[in-house]
Amino acid sequence: MSVYYFAMIILSVMGYIFNARGRQAKNTAFYLVMAFCALVFIVSFRYGIGFDYFSYERIYEMVSAWSFRDILRYYWYEPFYFLICKIFSLAGCSYPVFLLGINIFLIAAAMWFIYRYSKLPWVSVYLYIALQFLAYNMNLVRQSIAVVFFLFAYPSLKNRKIVLYTVWIFIGGLFHNSLWFVWPLFFLLRIKITKKLFVGFAVMVALVYFFFEPLFAFLSPFLPLKYVHYQAGYFWIPSTFGYLVPYALYCLIVYLFRDRIADPKQRCMYLDSALYSAAISLFITRHFILERFAVYPFALSLIALPEIIVSYENDRKWSGRSVPGYYRVLILILVFGGVYFSFSAAKGVHSVYPYVSLMQKGYSAPDEMFDGG
Repeated sequence: MSVYYFAMIILSVMGYIFNARGRQAKNTAFYLVMAFCALVFIVSFRYGIGFDYFSYERIYEMVSAWSFRDILRYYWYEPFYFLICKIFSLAGCSYPVFLLGINIFLIAAAMWFIYRYSKLPWVSVYLYIALQFLAYNMNLVRQSIAVVFFLFAYPSLKNRKIVLYTVWIFIGGLFHNSLWFVWPLFFLLRIKITKKLFVGFAVMVALVYFFFEPLFAFLSPFLPLKYVHYQAGYFWIPSTFGYLVPYALYCLIVYLFRDRIADPKQRCMYLDSALYSAAISLFITRHFILERFAVYPFALSLIALPEIIVSYENDRKWSGRSVPGYYRVLILILVFGGVYFSFSAAKGVHSVYPYVSLMQKGYSAPDEMFDGG
């Protein structure tokens, strides 16, 4: 566990110091390069943690013996991950080297996103660890790649370029089809939620929640077989309402500070994404695998929360014993991240806690839990 806390504390302190010197592009870039190196080392030097670590290893070894034709035959609906496995194996790379290559891609993409769009990069890096995006990388590798493509699609989403947005979503979906299901976010993140719309949305979510089983049975013939097969697997069991709390708190924070987001379009996007994340996470209490659809809109938390903090930047001086708004909100969001991280660590989320290095023997969940996440 100490490696995670050490990374969060050191990167936060360094980031705060760099931020205190002014958010110049070169300072930000240097800081993010250091954060990139630290995080790549942590996720690549691990051993046996993440539910699917050994299952992915066996997949890598299996695909190494296949031809490209075999891959396109058996995994035609999600071929890209397996094609990359094959390319690495042809280069003579071991499984740890393959993971290193994947982790470089995942974290470099996250740092690019933070550099381009975060108004307080060091807080975004802190949240990247605290809000479990780093843990996600160590477990659900294929879907983590899909999340990266959602981040790549963000500029098109923000600037309303539907063709380019669709291209990114389509390519990412060839790593993990779940990304295709969130394509409608292009339209859904533009909706200004009024009181009437919120009530209607809440009623719809409640109806779907209570009648989920017959609805799923009706839709099953139209879904990929792997989603239908989840009903017989471990991932179909329900989770407790405790897992909903972090998403609900995030939604509450964004709602309470919505007026601090100056751009009405961004305000709408952040509010909608927080609401959808919370709504989707509710269904964890029916079948916890459904949480994976929440990660896409939740990714915007990496830039939404820092923007709220920065909106208080003109109020940074201490006056007597009073604590200015900037530091109150900063502390609030850091505490939120810390509580979320502590909760996840206590629950062993993604089976990446405690940390185990390549120098140690690791633990992996049973094979039947692997779904190609």
